[in-house]
Amino acid sequence: MQFAAALFTKVFAGAGAAAGAAGTAGTVATAGSGILGTLGKVAGVFSAVSSIGAGAAANSQAKVEARQQEFESRNEFIEGRETSAALKAELYQTVANQQVAFASGGAGLGSVSVETARRQATADAENELSINSSSSITRSMQRRRQAANTRARGRAALTQGFLGAASTGLNTYIDAARIG
Repeated sequence: MQFAAALFTKVFAGAGAAAGAAGTAGTVATAGSGILGTLGKVAGVFSAVSSIGAGAAANSQAKVEARQQEFESRNEFIEGRETSAALKAELYQTVANQQVAFASGGAGLGSVSVETARRQATADAENELSINSSSSITRSMQRRRQAANTRARGRAALTQGFLGAASTGLNTYIDAARIG
């Protein structure tokens, strides 16, 4: 009987030790789960912040590009004006040279041939001025459109950054709720 009592005591003592060890393992597992949960939350926050930062950086870059395109638009317009002024100066020079040539040849400045040559030179110059003006305005407007599109791309990148951060935050919250 003493043997049975000793055996019975040792079995229950072993079961108690095993239960204590299991409780300790559970506590360690719970602590490990808590640390992993915290690390997951921290990683989620960093991911959300980096998503917003990437969107903000893309938006800033787009703003810089848009300003450059606007500058190029103004430059196109100015170059068009300068070319137009040069074409007008060339027209005046051509008409003056024609008048000198006709006068030195003995033709009267009011003659039909002098007037026809002047009209033709003026028509040619006006045609070139019109083409130049249209081309420079078209190039300038294209640059402005590019600038507007670039700004829109930047705003979209910023929005995408915030939406990505919200998505990351929601996923982190769901994961934290699952872990407990």
